[in-house]
Amino acid sequence: MDQGSYFKSKIESFRSILVSAGHAMKPPMQPGAPANVLDRLVLFDWGKGLVVITAAMIVSFLLCGFWYPYWRIADMDFWIVYNGFLLNDGLPQEYFDHPGYLNIVLLSGWLRLLHAAGVLDVISLSAIPPVSDAVNFAKAWTYATQAGRVLSLALAIAFVIAFAYLLRRLVRDWRIATLGVFLLAFSGGLEMEMRIIRTELIAGGLIALAFLIVIVAARSERSPWRPILIGVASLLAMLAMLNKVQVIFLICALPLVALPFGSRPDRPSGFWNGWRGWLAAALLCLLAVLAAMPATALIKEGWDPTIAASFGLRPLIGGRFGVYQFAIGGWIVLGMLAYAFLWRVAVAELLATVAATVYGAALGLLVLYVQHNPHDVAVVMNPLEQMYVFAVGSTPELAQGNGLLSGQHIQLVLSYIVDLAARRTFVLHSSPRPTIFLEWFVIAATIFAWRRGERKLVLQAGALMLTVWGVDLIGMARDLKLEYFILTDPLVVIAAALLMMKLVQLHTHAWAYPVGAALIVAHVAVSQAEPVKHVFKKEGPEVYCGLYHHAKRVEQFSFCRKS
Repeated sequence: MDQGSYFKSKIESFRSILVSAGHAMKPPMQPGAPANVLDRLVLFDWGKGLVVITAAMIVSFLLCGFWYPYWRIADMDFWIVYNGFLLNDGLPQEYFDHPGYLNIVLLSGWLRLLHAAGVLDVISLSAIPPVSDAVNFAKAWTYATQAGRVLSLALAIAFVIAFAYLLRRLVRDWRIATLGVFLLAFSGGLEMEMRIIRTELIAGGLIALAFLIVIVAARSERSPWRPILIGVASLLAMLAMLNKVQVIFLICALPLVALPFGSRPDRPSGFWNGWRGWLAAALLCLLAVLAAMPATALIKEGWDPTIAASFGLRPLIGGRFGVYQFAIGGWIVLGMLAYAFLWRVAVAELLATVAATVYGAALGLLVLYVQHNPHDVAVVMNPLEQMYVFAVGSTPELAQGNGLLSGQHIQLVLSYIVDLAARRTFVLHSSPRPTIFLEWFVIAATIFAWRRGERKLVLQAGALMLTVWGVDLIGMARDLKLEYFILTDPLVVIAAALLMMKLVQLHTHAWAYPVGAALIVAHVAVSQAEPVKHVFKKEGPEVYCGLYHHAKRVEQFSFCRKS
């Protein structure tokens, strides 16, 4: 062998080693088979992929977000930090708008933990230097706000990791799950929420996990653990309500979304048709009753007209609080009955599922006792009344007209629909929401599935997307702000993952790679637009000057005019 041939053989050997390393843990291709787009788009195996996605989130956070001035995001970093300071002084919470309960309680504890570790000095309102000491005053707020942003990043990463494992459990393909998690991590809403302190991050993360758990349970017809899974989903949904009551619409959508995911087992579950199933159902019913008794006291407190009225809430139906809430509960039970009838669920399993749902919701509601405040309870128990107050504040037209079906209200809803459709084009109404491009893929893939005769898959994707558009339409009452994207973007990712799982023909389609690569590039580029924009904002700290109704115990800032 001459020297040239020798070096040529060594180069080929080295190239083979690199190719093998780059395709570790990927299924081997058959000779002559078309390239699978998943193998080309997913560059790392499951574990390394999650590490890379997490690292990318941290780098993005450090480049744009962590170093923002404490007054950069006046809505609502300042309010949450302020209320965390109040709790650490033994004072009652003053902010109840969403109501932001978990954000405030967690941040209060996080500040105390950092103080115990010697990382943070000022963790309470009484310890803040006076406004006259401008430098140290600003440092106290800056360090506490940065601590809150780090907590948001940690919560976002925890949400992404939990979503990853549940999505992989659903689609049973780690490559699809990795792509889905990447698209979620770099969605516009999550990318902004992870670097500020907003109530939607916790609420949106919890309700997204609840959706995944319900879908996984609905598809697991032989598992005796299905009622437990539904109970966990119920707990997560109620915890989401404690932070942002707008998730009530997503909770109402859960029964409809679950229906097309069921299937009739080829043989009935032996567990739920025997004495063990009835015993498990009886135990769950007992637990539900034990948890419901203390929760009932909170429910009565929330519907107390004196407490609700003191917070500016007015009943929407019949002049009484607690009317439509029973309808929502009945709707959820009706959805369970419909699922049980359609997919032949055993009576004992149905009873256990209803009991587990009550138990999970009651446990979630009891968390309000950690830092009990009647106003928190009133907001959580009267979500539509609270949202109506907000909607009228941003859209006064909603308070006009005679009844919900007045001509003026119908005209307003039609304008919302037109605007929502324009946003879906991205061209007519652009936004920092790259998931819009993923919606285009979902629509195209759903049409492809219909032509292939995949009717059940179409119903599954359709149920998820109708939920997305319906909840976004309601969000139009407050101009569908960027912060609201996190409530529905995870459902788009789930729909896309389901379509990719079933439509294997798309994996080798000629357009698969360019479309997939374009989606990835668009997600990274568009998701970073808003964080970068905040770096170059010209507004100064005077943006705080009109926020004192949310921070009554803070004396006038030196940069604000004294009224």
